[in-house]
Amino acid sequence: MNTFGTLFRLTTFGESHGPAMGAVIDGCPSGVPLTTAQVQAALDRRKPGTSALVTARKEPDQVELLSGVFQDKTLGTPIGALVRNTNQRSQDYATLATEDRPGHADAVWRERFQHRDPRGGGRTSGRETLCRVIGGAVAEALLARDVPKLSLVAWVSQVGPVVAGPVTPTRAQVDAHPTRCPVAAAAAEMERRILEAKAAGDSLGGSIDLRVDGVPVGWGEPVFGKLKATLAQALASIGAVTGVTWGLPGGMKDLERSGLDFHRAPATGASAVYGGIQGGLSNGEPLELRVFFKPPATLAQHAKEGRHDPCILPRAVPVVEAMAALVLADAHLLQCARPHQA
Repeated sequence: MNTFGTLFRLTTFGESHGPAMGAVIDGCPSGVPLTTAQVQAALDRRKPGTSALVTARKEPDQVELLSGVFQDKTLGTPIGALVRNTNQRSQDYATLATEDRPGHADAVWRERFQHRDPRGGGRTSGRETLCRVIGGAVAEALLARDVPKLSLVAWVSQVGPVVAGPVTPTRAQVDAHPTRCPVAAAAAEMERRILEAKAAGDSLGGSIDLRVDGVPVGWGEPVFGKLKATLAQALASIGAVTGVTWGLPGGMKDLERSGLDFHRAPATGASAVYGGIQGGLSNGEPLELRVFFKPPATLAQHAKEGRHDPCILPRAVPVVEAMAALVLADAHLLQCARPHQA
């Protein structure tokens, strides 16, 4: 299960402290404009060592496009991409060969596979997500060509007890602060708490909100491939994700409302509770999702000795966008493959 998607497929490979991480994207049509710079720009938003709020591991994360692209356009053949690891400090993880971090994958992976790479978490490291970002960049290139009105943006909406108010930001506004929270007052308090947790060897969780505009009506595959189901699978496959909701602008309090109130006519604005999905299909309204992350599991002395994110939310924002883009690119191709009804 290292491959995700039906027609637009991403396969990832590599370990955190191995020689390289990589991605193979299969099923992307030919003629899609795609440059190394586009993919690099996406990776730069996720790479480590960019601020005091994230891991100090310094990796340039320079991508090499090995196949599937010629003269800055896709060929319709598998797109191979590689990012070489250059700044491993495997000695920091020596004790993790025998000591399991509570809440991490250490114990269950050893039990399942009997032989594993504990350096940096191996395949369970958050570093694996750079491969997803590569796939997401290709997916967004396809969507930009075929569905130009579609746009997606994610942002940090909560860190610990600090909650940002409602906002509809641009990516530039999200990236303006290292927390990737576009609400200035909340961002400042999030930063303070993350730095405080880092100094104490502690960690913080929270949530990321995602909004997608311009999705045509009818994307999704009933009954087991509902759009909400594929999005939930994609987002829940990200390490540390503990839940996904769509719609519900008032949070779980919306579920306390009666049906007559909950399902008011769209003209009242109440249709936002659906999150842009009805009957498992996109309804033409903005897709709105919230993804919940638990605090990272590397704590106390392990956190102080190694190089870890005290809060993964800022670097998880482009990963959430990438997984959503992969789902939407696949949904688009599935829609194109279906015979048109009279």
